[in-house]
Amino acid sequence: MSEQQGEQGGPVVAQEIGPWVVEMQWPEGVTQGGPAVLLVRPKDEEDSPLGGISSTVLREIDFKAAVERLRAKVTISEMRAQVREQYEEGRTERLRQALAQGVTDEYLAMLASAYLSYLSGGGKGPLTHLAERVGKSESTIKGHLWQARKRELLTGAPGRAGGALTRKAAEILIRVVPGGERMSIVDVAAETSQEKTTEEE
Repeated sequence: MSEQQGEQGGPVVAQEIGPWVVEMQWPEGVTQGGPAVLLVRPKDEEDSPLGGISSTVLREIDFKAAVERLRAKVTISEMRAQVREQYEEGRTERLRQALAQGVTDEYLAMLASAYLSYLSGGGKGPLTHLAERVGKSESTIKGHLWQARKRELLTGAPGRAGGALTRKAAEILIRVVPGGERMSIVDVAAETSQEKTTEEE
């Protein structure tokens, strides 16, 4: 049994029944009752089973197990969201504390990491977001990101959104961020890499 996010935003739980895959989708936020959408398709889409879908296949769909898997998926998703929220709260506090020591490489590496993480999560208006977190103006944050690039902590051209952390920045984060010692430089850089060509806003 596997799961994914449906095209319409609701969670999907899949079951394999012989040569068939049954996908069940619930509306967003619903974890009671049966699915709103049911899709039965061949496991091998280039080789449909002879005779097509039978009533036997439909009777073998385990709706109870699918609902249990759906609820587990929702619980895990909520736990991850809570962990992310707590991490972001901690990141904000670390940024403010680091800035209180001045515009150091440590602060700029953390700012660059927060900036790229926000972009990679689909965030819009990164300067506004960071300004609110750090407690500074957008122009100040823009200047700090420029300094991060100048000090070779963040790649990319000034005035353009995105880029990637440099090895130098990754080494700083491994040293100063809680749990960073358990991550490799490659992991840190990959987690926050976000290449874009739009202008920073």
